[in-house]
Amino acid sequence: MRNILVIVGSGTNKGNTSQLADAFCKGATKAGHQVNKVFLGDKNLSGCQGYEGCKGKNHVCVIKDGMQDINTLFAEYDTVVLASPIYFWTITAKIKAFIERLYAIEVKDAYPHKDSILLMIAGDDNFWTFEQPISYYSFVTKAIAWKNIGMCLAGGCKSDLKNKIIDERFLHQAYELGASIKEDNHVRKFFLFKPYKALFR
Repeated sequence: MRNILVIVGSGTNKGNTSQLADAFCKGATKAGHQVNKVFLGDKNLSGCQGYEGCKGKNHVCVIKDGMQDINTLFAEYDTVVLASPIYFWTITAKIKAFIERLYAIEVKDAYPHKDSILLMIAGDDNFWTFEQPISYYSFVTKAIAWKNIGMCLAGGCKSDLKNKIIDERFLHQAYELGASIKEDNHVRKFFLFKPYKALFR
């Protein structure tokens, strides 16, 4: 059994990103894994301020906000899922703040090993739509030695104040991705355009 932390960085907890994350959670739960979904909109998370106060022996960030709750349980999770819509061609500021704040748990340029998964939503469905966020995600996971084990990229998802429209095939893909995860998962599962797969060879 895996312990999976799903970090949702969208502006609303009832939108397409949450639907995609929920589908993944259902699949992972069906596969027998323990899943905890965290909506960053409830955490009032700040980005790293560069205080360096976290570099004491306890590696505790001096900023008192929702990241404290996440870090308390962080060691229990072996898999981290980042779920984000595209805002201005990349991941949201909420997800970026979460990543920045991981700096507090760095010890001698090393971070706790995690397997990672990316779930993303976009209104556009062009061949380049996910290029920037995938590039950033690829760089970050390699830099902190996390292993990417899969992703689901849902393009062409429309939304307005009243309607959130996501194709059922993406929900199915996210569910399948969650259900396919094994305890010693060596097979990466991708639902993305072929040009992006080269980033993870």
